[in-house]
Amino acid sequence: MRSDVPNSHYDTLGVPRDAAPQELRRAYRKAAQQNHPDRHAGDALAEAAMARINEAWAVLSHPQRRESYDQWLRAQEARLRADAAAQAAQPTRFEAGWPWGLVAATMAVALATVGTVVYRTSVSSTAAAQHQLAAKPSR
Repeated sequence: MRSDVPNSHYDTLGVPRDAAPQELRRAYRKAAQQNHPDRHAGDALAEAAMARINEAWAVLSHPQRRESYDQWLRAQEARLRADAAAQAAQPTRFEAGWPWGLVAATMAVALATVGTVVYRTSVSSTAAAQHQLAAKPSR
């Protein structure tokens, strides 16, 4: 089982969490041989990788340290799951603002309707008045 926490010691050695001590030792030796600074003279990346490998071995080879590290990993994974759940529970920008958008759209339609009615009413009364003025005989 791979860890949800990125770059865990298990990932560094490439072993599952339930790996036996012999499997851990084989993985450590293989990783150490591949990344040993003597094989990669002057390579800073190999030196950094070897430092991570040695740190992982120091923690996972000691039973009490390994148990403590496993508890810490479980706590980190629980925190990541809780953060993801909290993020998923947050409303999106649309969900948080949609009632106000609905109110704004309703108001816009209402104002457009009222404006149309007022315009048509005033235009037809103005047109009727002009028509009556034009129809009156001049004296």
